[in-house]
Amino acid sequence: MRCDIIIPVWNNLRFTVDCVNSIREHTTYPFRLIMVDNASNDETRKYLEDIKGVQVLLIRNEENLGFVKAVNQGITASDGSYVCVLNNDTIVTDGWLEEMITIAGLEKEIGIVNPSSNNLGQRPAPGESITLYAERLKKESGKFVELGAAIGFCMLIKREILARIGGLDEIYGMGNFEDTDFSRRAVKEGYKCVMACGAYVYHRENSSFNMVKTFNEDFNRNREIYEFRWGKPKRLAYVLDSYDDNILKRLEADSIKLARGGSWVWYFLKDDLEVPRHSNIKVVELPEKYFYLKTIFRILKKKKKFDEIFVGSERLFNVLERMSFIHKAKISYY
Repeated sequence: MRCDIIIPVWNNLRFTVDCVNSIREHTTYPFRLIMVDNASNDETRKYLEDIKGVQVLLIRNEENLGFVKAVNQGITASDGSYVCVLNNDTIVTDGWLEEMITIAGLEKEIGIVNPSSNNLGQRPAPGESITLYAERLKKESGKFVELGAAIGFCMLIKREILARIGGLDEIYGMGNFEDTDFSRRAVKEGYKCVMACGAYVYHRENSSFNMVKTFNEDFNRNREIYEFRWGKPKRLAYVLDSYDDNILKRLEADSIKLARGGSWVWYFLKDDLEVPRHSNIKVVELPEKYFYLKTIFRILKKKKKFDEIFVGSERLFNVLERMSFIHKAKISYY
């Protein structure tokens, strides 16, 4: 058993050195580096040719083919049981890969695994080192949270997924939305995308994209392609003011289906209820006193407006209907 770690590189020598050194220091699971050099400068090229102490396959491109094509080159060259796509501006921590692979083996349906990361909201406290923060997260080992989509900064993929759906879609050019599209294709085949809570990888976000002059244009183009294929993600709210067990079961089933499709679901609660655990399902707990008033205030002040709000009481339905010119959402009964 081996994991092939695919790292596209376009300059950023200092970050690349930090990334490789962290892998060398903190990885015990058998691995091979597949470094895909996207026409880096001479200094970076020489470093990649001289990496010592680990098994390395170096692929050299004479022009920058972009992140997506570079990853696919690595996938084509890979024969490991797992593939891990890793940005060269990341720093891995102790046990990162081992924990991700452990999580991947917990359920047959788990197909793609992200680590915990600042990319996903887990950030060290001010003044706290990445190492100490990662050590604190180890108490979460063996736990995972389902994700709406995996993010390509560090993405562990089971070999069987690549056999079923192939690699990243190169229509996304230099990058953006290719990882979300890949996730949607995997979920369509019955797999889950999850975050390994006890693994931590720090990401210096967008260090390569910041050097691309056409970033905004490319981003908007790729978003249009993605939304044409998969639809625009929706934002929905369930205001649980009046319900029974049958309603709860139906809402839970609906919300997990929506979340796996990339939409976002908010539960507004006045009771201590268990809701499905998923990155795209958010819980807003409010005190019973002034519950309606506080719920309406939260809905009205939200910058990213809801597309649809589901309620149980006629009273709240009527109030929100009258205020629809502010919140813009469709109001429905659940």
